[in-house]
Amino acid sequence: MLKIQRYLSLVSGMAIVGLMATEFAYRPSAADASPFHAEAANAIRSIPSQFGPWQGSDIAVPTSAQALLKPNAIVSRSYSNRETGQQASLVVVQCRDTRDMAGHYPPICYPGQGWTESADERRIVTLTVADRPLRATRYEFKRSGFDRERTLVVYNFFAMPGKGLPTDMDAIRRAAADYTARPFGAAQFQVVLTNPSSRYTAEQEAVIVQSLLDPLSPVVDLLSDPKWSR
Repeated sequence: MLKIQRYLSLVSGMAIVGLMATEFAYRPSAADASPFHAEAANAIRSIPSQFGPWQGSDIAVPTSAQALLKPNAIVSRSYSNRETGQQASLVVVQCRDTRDMAGHYPPICYPGQGWTESADERRIVTLTVADRPLRATRYEFKRSGFDRERTLVVYNFFAMPGKGLPTDMDAIRRAAADYTARPFGAAQFQVVLTNPSSRYTAEQEAVIVQSLLDPLSPVVDLLSDPKWSR
């Protein structure tokens, strides 16, 4: 009887080891994700600097931010509308490792630059981008200086292959702990409106944000396409 128990224990142990080996063998590696990252970088770098009435100019990305993010690709650009005079900034950043995105999102970054979040203004909004709904988190920040108070409004969402388009950092942290998702990294989209002297209505904000995101629809699709994580 004792010999049978030992034999069963040995078989069980070998089975567990075999299952673990199989699991590790099928986990995607950085090499498996390389084709995705190559296409992601090409798509982000191809984001047009001019479309419709919007004319963009690149904004230098601080060295400290690049060191934190280790981006596979990043676009930071200020856009002006020649017809309306409206202005907005666009930031798209994609990291090879999901963990590198974990510390980079509005509630952390902007307060670090001296802005104070108006927490009661934070909310999930649904935009219409390329004729389909897209959810984003709207943040609002304020900073006083000289004789005026400045307001910064940020529309933010993420994209991950197989994980869709999350609106919060919790999804990024969960993906960072998932060995099957981690090699494919994560991307973040921000549209930033600076309006120090007056306020846009919710409808005006939506029009500006949607018009800047519309040309990015193929990029959003690529960065969230589940085919890459299979």
